[in-house]
Amino acid sequence: MTRLLSALLLLFTVLTFGQSQLKVFNKSTKKPIENAAVYCDDNLLGKTNYEGVLSFKTKCKKVEVLASNFEDALVDVKKSMEVSMQPLSDKMSNIDRVVIQDKSDPRALRILDEVNKRAKDNSPKSLDSYDFKSYTKFSIDVDKDSVDTFKNFLASRKDSLSRVEKKEAKQKEKEIKDSLINEDFLNASQESQMFLWEKATEYKYSKSFGEKTNIIDNRMSGFKNPIYEALAINISNLNRTPRQLRPENRKLFNFYLSDTLQIDGRKTYVIKFKEITDKKKQNPRKFNGKIYVDSETYALKKFESANKKRNEGDIVSVWKPINGKWFLDYEDIKLKMGDQTFNMSKKDSVKTDTLKKGQHLSDRHKYNQKTFGNYLYVKNRFFDFKLNEALKASEFKGYSLEMKNSDGSLLDKYRTDSLTARESATYTKIDSFVQKHDFEKKLSFLTQLIRGNLRYKMIDFDITKIFSYDKYQGIRLGAGLKLNEKFNKTFSPDGYFGYGFKDHTWKYGLGLDVKLSDKRTSIFRLDYVDDVFAAGRFSNTMWDMMMKVNDLNLDLHNANFYKSQKWGASYLYDISNSLSMKIAVNKEKQQALFDYSYKNLGNRFDNTSATLSFKFSPNDKNIMTPSGKYTYEKSFPQAYVNFEKGFETLSGNLDYYRADALIIHQFRSKLGYTNIKLFGGISSGTAPIWKNFEIAGQNDRNPDHWYSNINTPNNLAFATMPSGTFFADKFVAFKVSQYLPFRFKTIGSRYSNIELEYQAAIGDFKNRGDHQFDFQVLDHYYQEVGLMWNRFLGRNFGVGFSYRLGYYQTSEFKDNFGIKLRFNLLN
Repeated sequence: MTRLLSALLLLFTVLTFGQSQLKVFNKSTKKPIENAAVYCDDNLLGKTNYEGVLSFKTKCKKVEVLASNFEDALVDVKKSMEVSMQPLSDKMSNIDRVVIQDKSDPRALRILDEVNKRAKDNSPKSLDSYDFKSYTKFSIDVDKDSVDTFKNFLASRKDSLSRVEKKEAKQKEKEIKDSLINEDFLNASQESQMFLWEKATEYKYSKSFGEKTNIIDNRMSGFKNPIYEALAINISNLNRTPRQLRPENRKLFNFYLSDTLQIDGRKTYVIKFKEITDKKKQNPRKFNGKIYVDSETYALKKFESANKKRNEGDIVSVWKPINGKWFLDYEDIKLKMGDQTFNMSKKDSVKTDTLKKGQHLSDRHKYNQKTFGNYLYVKNRFFDFKLNEALKASEFKGYSLEMKNSDGSLLDKYRTDSLTARESATYTKIDSFVQKHDFEKKLSFLTQLIRGNLRYKMIDFDITKIFSYDKYQGIRLGAGLKLNEKFNKTFSPDGYFGYGFKDHTWKYGLGLDVKLSDKRTSIFRLDYVDDVFAAGRFSNTMWDMMMKVNDLNLDLHNANFYKSQKWGASYLYDISNSLSMKIAVNKEKQQALFDYSYKNLGNRFDNTSATLSFKFSPNDKNIMTPSGKYTYEKSFPQAYVNFEKGFETLSGNLDYYRADALIIHQFRSKLGYTNIKLFGGISSGTAPIWKNFEIAGQNDRNPDHWYSNINTPNNLAFATMPSGTFFADKFVAFKVSQYLPFRFKTIGSRYSNIELEYQAAIGDFKNRGDHQFDFQVLDHYYQEVGLMWNRFLGRNFGVGFSYRLGYYQTSEFKDNFGIKLRFNLLN
């Protein structure tokens, strides 16, 4: 009981004495001002009562006070404050009412529409060619204005309370290790920055040959080897429209035409913008940035953006005209990246500690604390512009991004100013720290995770082999591993195994990759597989990892599987940055694992086949790394084509051909993002059902259970179609997804959006009677429409439904309805 009373007393003390009180009055009449709004950054703390008084709690050091027809006031936060506000003149009052109205200025919107309309004409890519260079410096450090304070604090911290704590408290081995690492890092960052990365880059463009980016040189503090996946990081508005100007984000901001200026002798419109959050609590005078537009060409001239919270970050990008086109001239970016908090002296009392929402009394701070903010600084400078000069095709060979040098020896030629003493010390101090604690290996783990692998030293684990479920195998658990370039730069063995708890059978595969080139993908492969596969599945050769991950649950309700024991050899080669090719030959034994027979041949077959596959992605951007090609920017369109031929040679008893194609395109318009998938296939000759095509369904054929209609979105499947039901020897299908051009908030901080879908398919089966098993031919249009609420209620998953239309629609609602759950594991 005593503890409960103590807790209640402490809570009462926090609520009563943790507040500040503000009194607002008219400077001329000395009368209190009612309904004066008090803001911490962009958040409303409250409004004054009829006595002009407001009590509030805040961590802000300053608050803004706004009142109708009075000049704004900025006040230092104290326990007790009095603010006298100056009345506005009539002229000033009228201007203020126009500026803070809760909707965009039509004049500003017309200017922004013209900016978007003329963007292609103003872009450097409307030239025949260009070539320019850049110098980029990324650094992480405390606020530049606090560097001296930070250095002095660390110097006097030797006998601080944190060291006393280590003697008083018993620590676990991991806590001791983490504490030592932290101390080493602080010692390193006392005279140096926490991180420094310099990069000199050359950008080439030709209408005939496309784009090419060459990393002339780069150096990253702490890492001897280049982080290839990071080389493509572009924290910049280079070749990118700021999100505030994009049509699909128009409703997330209000825009106001605030001024017309002369800048560099050119008439320039100035448009202020502010993000729309909670309209009732938002500071009407606080803007998030400015957009400067050239009045003659309607080109974006300058862009300034500031975070909603003070000192949380800002961006400045400036463009300049060269021969009538607008090139990015320079950028300065500052972004908050957390805090460093240090315990100081022990408090005499903890009763006045304020607790955050969700915290308990045990979470209160027992020590006075000192906090320093950490910031990412990005400096981009662009120079040496050459326009419409003749460029050779040889300058664009290879992948879209290539690294020429990585030891930093050439950087001094491209630095636009010399490194400071603190910056120069970063390379020695942080290099030593990273090497001591082996952080390079830990970063390698993260870069491989992007590719879908879990890396441990020389072994990469395939995350797609760990778990799956289908109606034939039930739950399947397993593992897949591959020896990476740390084992050998040329030879890379791999293998996997899996066990199905429903069919009680082990499956496995073994393979060997032989890397034939360091400049581009050129890999010869041998493999053996003893596994089961779904019948009639559309080819996924050349698909990237994320596309394959999306299809992991494709056979949730499918039981039509066949067994394959296959020896294979293949050769994968990148003809260019855009075009990849794979040739494969296979010798396999196949057996149906469901009630099936084909003609008079039964359900067991020997098959000898050859397959030629292509992937064409003209706008993808790639870089070659020691781990292989890495696509750092996936763009559209994408095209996949496969040709397969079965031969009656080498004991093969199947003579057939099979071809399929998939085209994916995505584009943006005033209607939002549109994603289109067109796919189809044809098969002919002597071939069992699995060498034809199942039009993939995701519903249970017997929808008697509550979960029968639940599935996850896949690449090409139909959410309302019974799984393993419809087959064809030729078919064509398409799928259109439309992301509506608005976002909205419900619960939490994440924005939700709505996606509409329509898909249809039609096919035929020439010799359907040759296949003895229960299936249907898709010889009429199958259609379905759907809706998906992405980030449902601001959470990391989406909820949607689909409904069947047209010829195959039935009178039973449950037959026509499908529920989709999409999980966003990465964001």
